[in-house]
Amino acid sequence: MNFRVFFKSVKFAFRARIRVLAFILIYAILFIIVSKGMTNNPSEWLTYFGMAFIVATIYAILISQFRRRDISIFKCIGWDNNNVMLLMVGEVVLVSFSAFLLVFQVSIEIIGFIGYFGSSALLTSIRDLLFIDLSSMAVTLLVIIVCQIPGLLLSMYRATKIPPMRALREE
Repeated sequence: MNFRVFFKSVKFAFRARIRVLAFILIYAILFIIVSKGMTNNPSEWLTYFGMAFIVATIYAILISQFRRRDISIFKCIGWDNNNVMLLMVGEVVLVSFSAFLLVFQVSIEIIGFIGYFGSSALLTSIRDLLFIDLSSMAVTLLVIIVCQIPGLLLSMYRATKIPPMRALREE
């Protein structure tokens, strides 16, 4: 694995700040919903897996759609399909891990507020809505990462079909 390309892809993802920040928030909400759903009835888990799969696939398709010109430029300068795949994986990992850290930070802050201010009705309702324990959060991270694999494979297929000459065409 080419770690240099992987870390460049994380830096490259910050060029699309609005899309990345929007999907970090979407993934954070997805983390909360899937974590809360997985603590409920096991017969409903497939619904939450499906939700994670749909969001992850849509994001992977959006990456391959918005990065078409960049991918063709990289192919023009000699990048192979594995490096292009690392480009997309880096952005997905950045978004997933950032959302995980955001939800983790919010959960820690909620515990801190309750510990400092006491358990009021408002803080209790916020805790019930947003707090996720660490084991549920880790399982949810694993579920979301596994659900992203088909979307990444689809985006890889789409990225390999982008011709390098597309970079030289006027649009």
